[in-house]
Amino acid sequence: SLLQEDEEGTLPRLFTTPTRRTTILAGKFLAVFLAVVAQGLVLLIAGGLLFWADWGEPGSVALALVGQVFAATGLGVLLISLVKTTRQAGPVQGGVLTALGMLSGLFTVNVPMPAGFRVLAQFTPQGRTMAVWRLAIQGGSPAEMLVPVAILVLVGAALFAGGAVIFRR
Repeated sequence: SLLQEDEEGTLPRLFTTPTRRTTILAGKFLAVFLAVVAQGLVLLIAGGLLFWADWGEPGSVALALVGQVFAATGLGVLLISLVKTTRQAGPVQGGVLTALGMLSGLFTVNVPMPAGFRVLAQFTPQGRTMAVWRLAIQGGSPAEMLVPVAILVLVGAALFAGGAVIFRR
């Protein structure tokens, strides 16, 4: 929606108001955050009902979902800040997300990977998210989830901040 608003001229008009750009981006972040939470809840419920998936303790699952959503939304803001048109968004997002997915081990979950790849995965939002979900599914308590989830939230905040800085230009 940011790119579409930019192309239609509403975003530049918003930026001429006294409202800080970071506030505008934070509003967009919140809208996407809530939409991704809703999507996550639908997938968790559907997985439980259709496939009898046991996601873990409800408190741990809630924390994992919040951490995942922060990281995903922050990454989305950063990626959108790197492109100029809606036509560029698909290829750039698809390419970056595919590369990060490969580096994080999303495509090789059940394949033994060299130690270097497992270490590299921890430097991607997806790899960190997978580690948090793995902990939740293996029965990690909400207390055990706090530090890994806090890291995901910080990753999301850092990615959002990077996107905000790029948008300022």
